[in-house]
Amino acid sequence: MDDLVGATKAVGDHLRANILRALKEDSFGVLELCHIFSTPQPALSHHLKVLHQARLVAKRREGNSIFYRRHANPEDQLRTSLFAALDDLTLESAVETRLHEVHERRRLRSEEFFAAFAGKFRDQQALISEAHVYAPTVMDLIRHYDVESTSALEIGPGDGELLCLLAERFTQVIGIDSTKAMLQRTAERVRNLNNVLLLEKEFTALPRVRKYQCVVAAMVVHHMAAPQLFFHQAYRVLKSGGLLVVVELCRHDHTWVEEACGDLWLGFEPQELNDWAVNAGFDPGEPQYLAQKNGFRIQIQSFVSRIP
Repeated sequence: MDDLVGATKAVGDHLRANILRALKEDSFGVLELCHIFSTPQPALSHHLKVLHQARLVAKRREGNSIFYRRHANPEDQLRTSLFAALDDLTLESAVETRLHEVHERRRLRSEEFFAAFAGKFRDQQALISEAHVYAPTVMDLIRHYDVESTSALEIGPGDGELLCLLAERFTQVIGIDSTKAMLQRTAERVRNLNNVLLLEKEFTALPRVRKYQCVVAAMVVHHMAAPQLFFHQAYRVLKSGGLLVVVELCRHDHTWVEEACGDLWLGFEPQELNDWAVNAGFDPGEPQYLAQKNGFRIQIQSFVSRIP
């Protein structure tokens, strides 16, 4: 009874309800939420404290900032039902506009970094892990799932090392990146491969057509403005039964990567990625882990698209 009353009382405020609605597919910092809802920080922090005490939101530290997301527990029927009811509602258009502004700021920050440092990409990559470290495991996973060898998509192909391996396995391979300078680096490596096509485009802007048998995102999700939305878009472009392979950093506290490598997020908990993928429509496989230089740990996760 105390849990029921506490949770419903916490939701029983227009601003708090709207905060939970905004957190449907993303996490936000306090200052970002202040902008989205045009609310002073002291008041916003109070509302977040109420939601946190009611176990409706969880928080995590990203460098010097605290980010909030919904408290995820599929077995918690009370909160799951509350979230489902909130998701039937729509945010005010002004709130939606400011929410998109936050995403755009994140996206531009990442894009500007890669535009400026494309020439030093290999040096930046070497600070954490080069593609040849995880590429064999990625290809082993694709063979393990016996993915149909029609079409594959790699997001953020970098120097094109993994893209070349995918081109040996699939009839057609697409490499997509929103930064022209980075795609030029990729083009140098794949220029002699007739089955590789490069697209200068945002991944989330791709048409929602189920055309790919395999999607690979290697060390790119921590550069994305909205990681949770990435999984929803991946589900929309994968064929039923298609394979999503994600190579990512596990959670860490090396804040220097924000400036040195343009990272927006300090890695992810494996369960965090797993929950987002399941919520988007995927069945998870067994994660694999690789220890890397400077104390980083890499997770390689596979997800199979469920039939809609």
